[in-house]
Amino acid sequence: MKILPLVLFSITILNAHSASAHTALAQTVPADGATISAAPESAELRFSAPVRLTALSVQMDGAEKRSLGPLPSEATEQFTVTLPALEPGHYIVSWRAMSEDTHVMSGEFMFTLGPTGSRAEHGETGNHNEHGETD
Repeated sequence: MKILPLVLFSITILNAHSASAHTALAQTVPADGATISAAPESAELRFSAPVRLTALSVQMDGAEKRSLGPLPSEATEQFTVTLPALEPGHYIVSWRAMSEDTHVMSGEFMFTLGPTGSRAEHGETGNHNEHGETD
């Protein structure tokens, strides 16, 4: 009869471990670390599962942080948000989101806009995850 408590304990541990696998930022446009020659009109964030985006901002080195929005109220895996007119420089896009299991995560991705600065195409993949690590 000592086996039953051990089996129940093992099942509980396995369930807790699988529940701790949280959603992550899977891709950004512009790509994290990209140097682009044309100012992007929007930023895209793609997550591994639906999240509710609760904050999003862009900041150029030495300038004030600017909030981006409006942000959708529904949870989804992909967000596209219009960027303000950007001048050449180094930018950090910061985000905060809540997953369906109510886990709050945040992170950032960076890109550099080269001196040509006209609005057109932009980067592809890459990101810093919720722990600041590069995928």
